[in-house]
Amino acid sequence: MIKYLLSAFILLTPCISYSESLVHVAAYTVQQQAGYYQTRTLSGQVIKQHDAKLSFEFPGKIEQVYFDQGEYVKQGDIIAQQNTQLLAIDEQKLHAQKQRIQAQHALAELEKKRLAELDKKNYSAASALDQVKTNIAVLNAELAEIEASLNEINIRTQKAHLTAPFNGILGQRFASKGEIVAAATPIVRLIENQHAQVSIGIPLILKNTIKNSMDIEVAGQTFAAQSLSKGASIDPDTQTLTMRFSLPDHAVVYSGQLAKLTLQQYQQQTGFWVPLDALADGIRGTWQVYQIKDNILKPIIVQLYYAHDGYAFIGAPLQNGEQIVANGMHKLSANISVNIAENQPTKVL
Repeated sequence: MIKYLLSAFILLTPCISYSESLVHVAAYTVQQQAGYYQTRTLSGQVIKQHDAKLSFEFPGKIEQVYFDQGEYVKQGDIIAQQNTQLLAIDEQKLHAQKQRIQAQHALAELEKKRLAELDKKNYSAASALDQVKTNIAVLNAELAEIEASLNEINIRTQKAHLTAPFNGILGQRFASKGEIVAAATPIVRLIENQHAQVSIGIPLILKNTIKNSMDIEVAGQTFAAQSLSKGASIDPDTQTLTMRFSLPDHAVVYSGQLAKLTLQQYQQQTGFWVPLDALADGIRGTWQVYQIKDNILKPIIVQLYYAHDGYAFIGAPLQNGEQIVANGMHKLSANISVNIAENQPTKVL
């Protein structure tokens, strides 16, 4: 009896060892595709429709800065002011000159009236009358010149107040109270808090993929942006078309933030989607997959066209419904026996 049991154990042992030697794999069923969508992510920058460095039009000393960086201002608010004491003195001088000339003008008018009466009585006053009329014309010209100077003083006084041309938030401040600045020297940067836009360089080959509405990601948020321009010229550095997209008014974004636009371009090419983990190194720099044929692995040389999101689009001498190993390439080799432990779902676009 003992000899019988021992003989049976010896006969069964090779079978148990063979079963345990099988490699368990996950299978992937291929499905032929007519083409694939190639995904491209392009980077751009958030800009504002209005973003200006404000400055005074005339040189002068800064009397006061009323707002600081990060503060909100409305259109027409006075942001900074120059000292206008010298302008006020010039205005006083001009008013004094105006009064003097007006007095001379009044006297000349009286003289003109008197000489006109004498001329009617046939007194020889014609020459004197002509001289008075000339003096009056000169005085009128001087009054007009003074009025122009007063208008200039008034305009310069107004321009000594730096006002906000639109609603926005103050960015960097370049000058402070007490500084003497030249004309056109930037004082503050004003950035519009609405009407955010995105500027992105689009490769020419992808121009036709741009639609009127595109999804753009900024700081983890995705917005439906409206296309504003199709690009008018090529950027000499990047050789791309610079296009602008308008973000919704509710988008809370900041000028200079990174923006991303994802585009998909269809490529007509017969092939198969397979998991990236199904690819193994072949000979002489090629790629291969292991086809499962009657539970035996057969290496198949493939051509890699595109890879994205954990999958690769390949060209291979395979047929619909055939199976390949989905992963675990490091422990496999050609012509070994395997056991299919699971089946992974097929990727179909």
